[in-house]
Amino acid sequence: MALRIELDSALDALAGMLPVWREKLRAPAAFWPQFDALSAKILARARDEAERAAVRTRLEAMLAEAGCVRPRRP
Repeated sequence: MALRIELDSALDALAGMLPVWREKLRAPAAFWPQFDALSAKILARARDEAERAAVRTRLEAMLAEAGCVRPRRP
């Protein structure tokens, strides 16, 4: 479990790497599994449901800001 400042720092780092990460991806389909794995590690560090909800909200906001739209599953 992490302090809120540690969660914010991890989220800031993830948000900061999104533009370069997406630009350098050789296989765009690889983005979502990688993003999900990294975000799951951050979510796992949240202390309670309120923090998990705040992390989810921040993840969705960073994806929207970066123009990332999750493909629909068939």
